[in-house]
Amino acid sequence: MAPTVRTRDDTEGCGCLDCRNVSTVATNRTVLDALVWSVRLFRSRPSIPASAGVIVLVNRLLETDAIDVLPTPAIGVIEALTAFAFVVLLRAYVGTIAAGELTNDPVTIREGLHRSVSRTPALGGVILLVVFAVMTLPFLALLPLFVLGGALPGNPVEVIGFPAAAAVGGVVFAVPFLLLLFKFWFAPEACVIGRYGPVESLRVSWHMTTNYRGKLVLVAVIAVGSALGLYLPTHLPEIGAGGVGSVTPVLTAISSSVGELLSIVWASAYAHIYVQELVS
Repeated sequence: MAPTVRTRDDTEGCGCLDCRNVSTVATNRTVLDALVWSVRLFRSRPSIPASAGVIVLVNRLLETDAIDVLPTPAIGVIEALTAFAFVVLLRAYVGTIAAGELTNDPVTIREGLHRSVSRTPALGGVILLVVFAVMTLPFLALLPLFVLGGALPGNPVEVIGFPAAAAVGGVVFAVPFLLLLFKFWFAPEACVIGRYGPVESLRVSWHMTTNYRGKLVLVAVIAVGSALGLYLPTHLPEIGAGGVGSVTPVLTAISSSVGELLSIVWASAYAHIYVQELVS
């Protein structure tokens, strides 16, 4: 059975490292050490890179003309399924495998898939709550500006200029957006590895990012870097004309694939840090 790792207060019996089968070596790893450990994990558990490789290959096929022979609705369904498999199922599977290795209770492929599928409804609830929070609460923070703008005489945008008004609005929206995204970053791991409900997962992630702010800020920086590495290559300008420019789609496909594979490494590192901080 896949292990369940919860906070000390939510753990029945003793919550020490020995009882949880977690070594002190695992608890002392830095974020970079966790990334190196994740790479080694993928070498020892080939089901992870194999699953990720299949999804990445499908994504690349969806970006080519080879799949245009299918009807448009079918292409939309395939895109939705691959996105769901990559964002939800694969992250859950990777987290389950990582937790098993960290607790010296290796998880089989069947057990990992069972945990991933069984936690999908709750994980979907977590994602919906996070999306609702990070989009709604920052918008509410903008409401006082709209009210103030309507109460002032004249058009505030014309008074202070559009660039300044856009900058103020962007900052007011971006600060709570990024803060909430950071606070709820480990909610998927709490849902899958800890088997918490959607609301409880948000609570656990909130406390984690409060108690271990320094280390998790570095994790957030890594996450932002991986996101930039994933999306920026698709917007790279043409690097020339003629034969040189024709290489760009190939480079873009390679960059996107590497970025997606690296995001799976980060997912394993998130699971490692979740287990590491909850048992420390």
